[in-house]
Amino acid sequence: MVGGKPLPGRFNHAETRMRTIAGVMAQQGSKATRLHQTLLGDGTGRLSLVAEFESFHEAMSTFGEVRKDPLFLEVSKQISENPAVAEGGANVFRDFYGTVDNLKSVHLRRTYQISRKNLPQMTEIIKEVDALSPAYKVAAVIPVMAPNMDYLHGVYHFDSFADAGKIMDEVGMTPEFQELVSRGNEIATLIQSSINVKM
Repeated sequence: MVGGKPLPGRFNHAETRMRTIAGVMAQQGSKATRLHQTLLGDGTGRLSLVAEFESFHEAMSTFGEVRKDPLFLEVSKQISENPAVAEGGANVFRDFYGTVDNLKSVHLRRTYQISRKNLPQMTEIIKEVDALSPAYKVAAVIPVMAPNMDYLHGVYHFDSFADAGKIMDEVGMTPEFQELVSRGNEIATLIQSSINVKM
C-alpha cells in the first residue's frame, strides 16, 4: 500500500499519478488494485493505492519490474520534482484472517495494537465477529514491512455508506458485538478507526 494526503490544490495531480501507478502495477502482474480515499476518521483526506498479490514472490517480482517501467520512472520524477502529497511511503501487509475484497465500495478499518503472542486469541474473536451477520464480511491483515509492526488492521466490507450505517446499528450496537469488543480490549488496544471509499 502506498499513499498520502494531497497538498492543497494538488488532489487531481495526486489522483492521476496514483491511477498511473495502478495501471503499471496491473500491467506488471498485480492481481488487483484499489485506489481509495479516507473520508472519516484516522487519515481523513488521504489517498491510498493498494495492490494485491498471490504471494510475496509475485509482489517482489512485480515491484522489481515496476521500478524499471518507463511510465513509472516518469511519474517518480514528477513526484520528486513537484510533490502532490504531504507524506508518502509504501508498506507491505499479509492476510491474517480472510481476504480483503478490494472491489467492495466501502471499507471500515479498525486498527489494533497487539502483541504477536495474542494473535491466536484475536483470531477466535474475529471469527465470532464475522459470524454475527451474513450482511457483511470481515478480514484482517498484519504488517510485514511497515513503521508499526505491532498493528492488526481489521477491515469490514460494505456496498455503500448507508449499508455501513445500517450494519453499525443492527450489529455494532448489539450486546453480542460489544461483548466481543470487550474481549478484544483485554488482549489488544483499539487505536484507530476510519472509513474509506473506492475511487
